[in-house]
Amino acid sequence: MTENELLALTLASANRLKRFALHLCGGDDGAEDLVQEGFVRALAHRGELRDPSKAVPWLMQIVRSVFLDKYRRTRNQRQLLEAEADCSEPQVGNLEDEILRAGMRDEVLAALAALPDDWRISLVLCDVDELSYDEIAQVFDCPVGTVRSRIARARGRMFASLQGHATELGLGKGARR
Repeated sequence: MTENELLALTLASANRLKRFALHLCGGDDGAEDLVQEGFVRALAHRGELRDPSKAVPWLMQIVRSVFLDKYRRTRNQRQLLEAEADCSEPQVGNLEDEILRAGMRDEVLAALAALPDDWRISLVLCDVDELSYDEIAQVFDCPVGTVRSRIARARGRMFASLQGHATELGLGKGARR
């Protein structure tokens, strides 16, 4: 892959990479730095990319590696925080969905932030960035079964965390619409 091809691919995937970096480091300034450092490392190692169709998970793996290297060196164990899952404003349309989204946003973010790091990142990559299990396994350099397990456990814990609040709002079993 040439430098120009890698640059074009990185620019096309910039929002996904930044959103992924936001989930890793929990801050906008740090996320941009992480993506930039990841691009520099990817540029230096572009010959290692065997299959250009898997370039986005490869770039995410590099960004994750940069993040881990950076925080191992400083020994600063930061708790990863959830940032906006989507950089764009939600579409206006269904008032009930907007009320639900606004009413549960803090609870969803808190439940997401309470998940173990690997579970949270796997869940976000699957449900927000729509990566396949195989692509997520490539990002983490682990078996696909591990990814499936992390996502299933994360969803289960999210459900348990949010069930009480949903009941308070009259959502779920027995709720009238």
